[in-house]
Amino acid sequence: MLLVYMTITGNVKDFIERVDMKSHEINPTNPFHEVSEDYIVVVPSYENMITEEVSDFIDYKGNREHLLGFASSGNLNFDDLYCVNAKELSAKYSKPLIFTFEYAGTDKDLENFKKEVNKIAVSPINV
Repeated sequence: MLLVYMTITGNVKDFIERVDMKSHEINPTNPFHEVSEDYIVVVPSYENMITEEVSDFIDYKGNREHLLGFASSGNLNFDDLYCVNAKELSAKYSKPLIFTFEYAGTDKDLENFKKEVNKIAVSPINV
């Protein structure tokens, strides 16, 4: 299982590094990178450009075939905008929003995220 992510402030990158799974960071200036394995997209809650750039990645070549779902970092103080980019992407691609966390996540978030990933992974990861 691959984690594909985009980070703006570093919170998502910190979370990804602590999850300790294979990952690929989407380059906002060139999001066109082909993957050949199942993946989950992890994004921050930020501006609309995130949705566009992540969509460019997903729609590139055969990437859409391997998309399993989304996860997101956010700030609960944003109310309806909490994890808004992942919610939009989830609706656009009809894939589940499997997990949300605040900022860079807690140790408990890491554990719970891995459990959610294991529910949809062909090859489970260590929790």
